[in-house]
Parts: sequence; C-alpha cells; structure tokens
Amino acid sequence: MIKMDQNVMEKAKELALAIASSQEFIVMRATEDAAAQDEAMAEAFGKYEELHQEIEACTAQEQPDFERMAQIDEQMKKLQQEMQQLPMAQAMQKARKGFTDMMAAVNAELSKVLSPESSCSGDCHSCGGHCHH
Repeated sequence: MIKMDQNVMEKAKELALAIASSQEFIVMRATEDAAAQDEAMAEAFGKYEELHQEIEACTAQEQPDFERMAQIDEQMKKLQQEMQQLPMAQAMQKARKGFTDMMAAVNAELSKVLSPESSCSGDCHSCGGHCHH
C-alpha cells in the first residue's frame, strides 16, 4: 500500500470539513431533505420510476416494442418538464447550482496552484472566471 503524505491527507480532511460546513452545502442538503418529504416531488418521482421500470422491461424483451418505448419516453420527458415546474424542484436546482458553482471555484483554485501555466484557457466557461481574480 502506498503511503500517503499525512499533511496532504490532513489538508484534504480540512477542505472536506470546510465544504461540509459551507452555506452552499448546508442549503443543498436541507433542500434535498425537504424535497424528499415533499408530496408532489415524491409522487412525481414515483411515477417517473414506474415509467423507468416499464421502459427497462420493454428493453429486456426479446422483441422490444419500440413504439411503446417511444410512448414511454415521451411520457418521461413530459413528466420531467412537469417536475421542473414544481417549486421544490426549482429550489433544489438552485441549491445544487450554488454548490456546483462553489466546487467549480474550489477546483479552479486547485488547478491554479497545481498548474499555474495551464489553469486558464482564456475561456471563462471552463473556470467560471475565478482564475482572473
């Protein structure tokens, strides 16, 4: 087994604890927990899971019914659109985006330190513009 640098492992643990105590992470987790308790979300996820299982069953058949699979696929797309309109789904998406943006900034900082010559491509979509600060 390769011996890890203890200092690096301690700093990784510190980073993980800092992330876990960040507002972005706390809000994301609380929103996900609330979404799990939301009746409308639970019902929509249940329907989506049923459709997913049905499409898997169709796929597993020796001669799949492609017309039925297309119908199920359309139902799934419609249900996804409906789910995206639910207030709790929108709150969850916003919370996840906040966390994802924070993690992109963390990764950009790591890249900047580890590979300063290659951390910025000039395209701020790759780093969210954090490398220009």
